Amino acid sequence: MFRSLVVSLSFILVSGSLADTAHARPEKIEPGVPYYSDDFVTDGLVHDIAQEKNYEEVYQFYTYYEVIYDEKQRVVVFTEYKRGDVLRRDEYAYDAAGNLATRTTKRPGQEPEVIRPGGDAQPRK
Repeated sequence: MFRSLVVSLSFILVSGSLADTAHARPEKIEPGVPYYSDDFVTDGLVHDIAQEKNYEEVYQFYTYYEVIYDEKQRVVVFTEYKRGDVLRRDEYAYDAAGNLATRTTKRPGQEPEVIRPGGDAQPRK
């Protein structure tokens, strides 16, 4: 009985690890290089791609996402596309301590919206 319990727990741990890799960042991140996925995850105010896919794979999807990282592997640009058209572009700025300072969201035909953590969203003037 103990052995079957250990085998069951091992299976659960391995399955959980495999599920976590479905939302993993790219294995090797190069600053300024775009990465793509057909899914995204959110951590606070920052959007990031889920499992990385190549551009040819995601372009066939109705909606897909692009992300660009900086030299510290932080998201600096997140773009959502629908049929190749930009729906939104989020640009992230960080303070000297590495904390998110602002998220600027740009949507076609609309004023940019600037959000500061702990503050209110305000259109940029």
